[in-house]
Amino acid sequence: MNKIVTEQPKEYDQSLIIAEVGLNHNGNYELARESVIAAAKAGADAVKFQNFLTEDFLSDKSILHTYKDGDKEITEPLFDICKRSEFKVEWLPDLIKLCDELGVVFLSTPTSKSGVDDLISHGVKYIKNGSDYLSHIPLLKYMASTDATIIISTGMAYQEEIDDAVNAILSIQPNKSKLVILHCTSSYPTSPENVNLKKIQTLQDRYQVSIGFSDHTEGWESAVQAVTLGAKVVEKHFTLDKNLPGPDHWFSSDYKEFKELVEQIRLAESRMGNSVLEPANSEMQVRDQWRLGLVWDRDVKKGSDISAQD
Repeated sequence: MNKIVTEQPKEYDQSLIIAEVGLNHNGNYELARESVIAAAKAGADAVKFQNFLTEDFLSDKSILHTYKDGDKEITEPLFDICKRSEFKVEWLPDLIKLCDELGVVFLSTPTSKSGVDDLISHGVKYIKNGSDYLSHIPLLKYMASTDATIIISTGMAYQEEIDDAVNAILSIQPNKSKLVILHCTSSYPTSPENVNLKKIQTLQDRYQVSIGFSDHTEGWESAVQAVTLGAKVVEKHFTLDKNLPGPDHWFSSDYKEFKELVEQIRLAESRMGNSVLEPANSEMQVRDQWRLGLVWDRDVKKGSDISAQD
């Protein structure tokens, strides 16, 4: 099992639950800090940001994006949305320290080699590659060269594209314990018929690494199902308030919803047990009372031959 899963002290064989803050800090350090605190309080094992530069992936400033804001829709240039939501590299020391104090893992999604360097130079051990960057083979290889654990999302991907990404990473870092693959559907929110959780087993069988689930559905049900199907990592968007301005708040889980997600996953994990074919502890007294056994119908002397009639 991957280190990112097993390094957390846990009661059961538990999945690692990531609160994806992403853009939901709105370019504000205090909002980022409060998001970390709230996510940890809700039970998250890790908190993820995105340390991108808009110019790394977007040059056409005329592209528009429409998103929900309360009861209305807002349309504005995608460049402007991303630019004002950039994560500031100077936040890294304080947010990493805060995560350490709260006992949660800090991780982030970079979009360039310099972004990777920023994370590694601050001691970040886990790097996430987004679905949109799955085909960026040079960046994947650079991530793999750092010795960090790499988590890749597979939204929008064909099998051949996942093969290429995995092979690129393993060609640099052949240790499979350093790779986690997340099943993901890149639609927000994802409708039930498009979740396709059976992909989790397909990914496990094909790549033989830790598999997780980047959940864009509403509610906690899909995440729980994913865990029962073998997901070792669950990622879910997190916001302090669904009514905050910005493109991702409306479909993200707030504190109450994320806390319930964690509780439901942990409850499901406790039900799964250890797969050993033996009675449960709660059954032992019942077993002693009710399991059929042999009793004597008459006194029998030691050394006597016995029969079923005895």
